[in-house]
Order: sequence, then structure tokens, then C-alpha cells
Amino acid sequence: MILTMSLVVLSFGVFAQLKVSSTGKVGIGIDPDATFNLCMNSTIFKSGFTYPNLIITGDPTNAPYGRAMYPSSNNTCRLGLTTNQFYAVYAASHYANITLLTSDKRLKENFRAIDQPLTKLLQMNGMKYDFISQGTDTIKNEKEKQRRLRLEKNRLGFIAQDLEKIVPEAVFYFEDEDRYYIDYNEVIPVIVEAMKEQQAKIEELKSAVANCCNANLKSASIPTGTTNNIAENVALLDQNVPNPFSQETKIGCFIPEISGTSVLYIYNMNGTQLQQYSITGKARQSVTINGNSFDPGMYLYALVIDGKEVDTKRMILTK
Repeated sequence: MILTMSLVVLSFGVFAQLKVSSTGKVGIGIDPDATFNLCMNSTIFKSGFTYPNLIITGDPTNAPYGRAMYPSSNNTCRLGLTTNQFYAVYAASHYANITLLTSDKRLKENFRAIDQPLTKLLQMNGMKYDFISQGTDTIKNEKEKQRRLRLEKNRLGFIAQDLEKIVPEAVFYFEDEDRYYIDYNEVIPVIVEAMKEQQAKIEELKSAVANCCNANLKSASIPTGTTNNIAENVALLDQNVPNPFSQETKIGCFIPEISGTSVLYIYNMNGTQLQQYSITGKARQSVTINGNSFDPGMYLYALVIDGKEVDTKRMILTK
């Protein structure tokens, strides 16, 4: 009898599948640990169903991640429901093939335009920065350690405290955590509306330049009363060659003999004058533009004779 009881005690002590400590903590599984309120030293798998199940495991092959939670087959199972959602999920990294944000019109109201989107966009400062390291000394897997270090370096984004002054709708401060967060999706509509506002200004400028050039081109033609020398008294502005250009380009023009002051002006697409070149000669002339004098982009150049605009054309400078 004593031998039998000893074997039973030994069986429960060495091969027990359920352990309860004197403090009420429970361990379940093969040789379980009863140092936590509930410790399951094995995979948890809900049986009796035909569809995939959620698995929680402490399999050491999951290193360096420790315990893992995943579905029994790929791309299955859900975490939360549309009508039963988690309020917040905190994580260092998020990986997904698709991320969908709720944007159903039926869930929204009080629609209104974004105020001064271009002004807001021009005030934003994109930054390149590194995250302060959270420490990787406890990670034994060297590849995983290097991967996490790379994720902390050379990030692109905004500073939340700065962006809050420009687009406060995109910045959130949680007082209990004393931490700022940015919803980058809130910045996208500002960018879209800013581009539309800028394009409208470009089209307005192009229309104004075209109307101005057509009117002044006619006034720059100086009639002489004869048809033989009309061409000699018509000012002309050529398209720059080459166009686009990266190093230098030449702008040709024709200056009538009876003309006075002739100037070639260079403007950016906002209509701001950047440079001017005085033309002292007559008849066929040319001006060489050095690409190092400007940043890559599109520019306008106009020929003005005796205070009247002859013509305006566009040129493109590449890197």
C-alpha cells in the first residue's frame, strides 16, 4: 500500500499535466510551470471545428519572438469584429499586405473644405531621423537584432509637435502616456487639395501669359508701309535649344533695327523674376543660359523690347 501511494505521488510530481501551487497558481500541460496565475506549457488548439483555429504556442522554434499566436492555416481567422472591435493595439511594428481604413460616407457628416491647403503644405517640413534605440541586448538572434536596428534608422516623416501647429487634425496627444502620435493618412487630403490649388494657379498664370503675349506680339510688329521689309521689323523669340537641357541652352531672337532697349527675362512658374539679360545687338541674336544658375524644373522666358512683351516660351532644366 505504501509503495502504491509512493508511485502515485511520484507520477503526479514528475509527469503531472496539471499543477496547482499552494498560492493557487495553476500550470497546465506537459511538465507545467505553476508560477503564474495560469500557465499553459503547450499549444492551445480549439478542436471539434472544420474551419481554421487560433493557435497559441510557446514552441522554441518561434525564437526570437517567444510565444506566438497564429491561425492554423494561412490567411485565416480574425482578431476582433466590425461590431466587436479592440479599442487600441500597441506594437513596435505592423506588417500587412493590405491595410484598410474605415471611410464609409454613411459614417461621416459635417463635410467641409480644407482651409488654405497649399499654405499648410508649404509650411510642413519633412525630416529624416533615427529612433532612439529601445535596446536589443536581450535578442540572441543576430539577424533579428540587425533587422530591428535597421528599422530604427533613417526614417522619414514629420515631427508631431511641429505638425500640430499646421495640421492639428493629424496629431494626437495622449496625456496619460505623455506621447504624441501622427495619423499620416490625415495629411494626404491636404496634399491633394494643395496640388489642385497650385495647378489652378499655374493654369491661371499660363492663361495670363498667353493673353499678354498675343496682344504684345501684335504691337511689336512695326509696319513700314511696304511688304518687302515687314519681316525685318518684326521681333521674334525662338524656342531654346536644346530643350530640355542640363548644362546650358541657347535662346535665339530677332531684334528689329529700329528697336530700342531689348531684355530677356527668366521667370519661375509662379511668375517670380529670377534673371534678366540685356541684348545690345540687332537682327539675329542669341543668349546662352547656364543650367548651374537655376534648380532643375520648368521656367518661363520672355523677350521685352521697348517695354513691350514680344513673346514668352517655356524651357525645362533637368538634373
